[in-house]
Amino acid sequence: HGHGHGHGHGHDAGHECGDDCQDEHGGGHGQAQGHGHAHDSRHDNEIGSFSIVRKGMEVDALAFARWIRIIATLPEEQGKLYRSKGVLAAAGRSAKLIFHAVADVTETSDGPEWGEHEQRICKIVFIGKALDRRKIEERFLPLLQPTSVRLRPALRAPSPSFTRGPTFETLCQRGVLHHAFMFLWTKDVVRVSQTCAAAHDAIFSPEALTHFTMASSAIKRGEARGLQTVEGHLWLHGLLPMASIKRYALAWRASKVKLATRCSGQYMWGEPLRFDSLGDVEAAGVMWLELQELTDADTTNFVIEFHWRPETMQSFFEVAGSATNSALVKITVEDPSGESELDDDLRFRVNLNPEVQGEEAGGMTMHRLSLQLVGGKTSSHIYQIFFHTVDPTYQVHINVPDHRTPIFPTKEVFHQWHPLMAGLRERPRLRFLVRLKSMESGPLDAMCGCCG
Repeated sequence: HGHGHGHGHGHDAGHECGDDCQDEHGGGHGQAQGHGHAHDSRHDNEIGSFSIVRKGMEVDALAFARWIRIIATLPEEQGKLYRSKGVLAAAGRSAKLIFHAVADVTETSDGPEWGEHEQRICKIVFIGKALDRRKIEERFLPLLQPTSVRLRPALRAPSPSFTRGPTFETLCQRGVLHHAFMFLWTKDVVRVSQTCAAAHDAIFSPEALTHFTMASSAIKRGEARGLQTVEGHLWLHGLLPMASIKRYALAWRASKVKLATRCSGQYMWGEPLRFDSLGDVEAAGVMWLELQELTDADTTNFVIEFHWRPETMQSFFEVAGSATNSALVKITVEDPSGESELDDDLRFRVNLNPEVQGEEAGGMTMHRLSLQLVGGKTSSHIYQIFFHTVDPTYQVHINVPDHRTPIFPTKEVFHQWHPLMAGLRERPRLRFLVRLKSMESGPLDAMCGCCG
């Protein structure tokens, strides 16, 4: 169930860990027997804990989300992480960022807000077996950045008065400005912030995200909270602080991903990516950050979405043991020579087919997801393809060594309560990152160990 029982005992007798403690503590039982056996020393070297504490520092929440994915899949040679927990200051957020992990199950949440005169700090502790502290610190410490210092006093609205009208400071402090700017493109909000110091402070302060989040609560249920268009316009300030939006935009540009979403009468070149929650946009941002770390110029990256009609998906869930197929999705792979007649059009769809499990699964009906390639044998090149879901609640990775394989099933099967199936009930679409490379260009680099 991911409850994570471990109590973190093992501090040296009489030692109190203050905010600046960075000592490595022997884990385990804290009961020195006094016999001096080498066994106790080896045990202390195997099971242990260490902490990282930095005052006056903060992390970018998007970069921290990327780090969480790394620490959740710690390589075996870097030790076995049993538990980790921390309280961190996040850039552009007034609330404390609470982090907790048990094995590979991680969770973040907002804690209480930082006090007006409270020093912002990042502190995190790791408990595990044979942990490679140096490697873990090498990945974590670059996330830290000095806390933003206010060069001007925080905005303070004057006391209400019937004899004077509202001031700009009043509008900013009470969030009226943020409600007015909620439905502008984020780049236009940034332009407004450049008009004067007060506007900049109102839009980039840690309190700004709170005001924008409150403004977004007026959005009707079922409508998007954030968007990213094919042309590159972003509407994200209702979900992310401005500092994280900048990191998101730079990572997207560096990743060189192409949006290959479906076209419609309203969107001639493709529908925008829709984000319904903070988790949605963080999952996408983490994906762009991962791609940014890969440098293979011969790999082409697409984001695609497989869609079903709502009535089709409703019938699929209502009729036990039924199967369903998504609408076709097309991507165009441009030939490196620039000759358009050598471009390849690849078409895919997702199939969900029932499989009855054995007695150990109680005879439960499960579904296996498979990718179907339509017309792939007529292409000019042979492609290796990795499919990665872009979702905050689950990850499904599919490695297709030869795109000419007409149907490629997943190894996993999914029960009706799996997050993938639950997500399809709520919104009938699956979002994938597709990484593609022709065989004559060499092997396709994996993004994670399971894709190799």
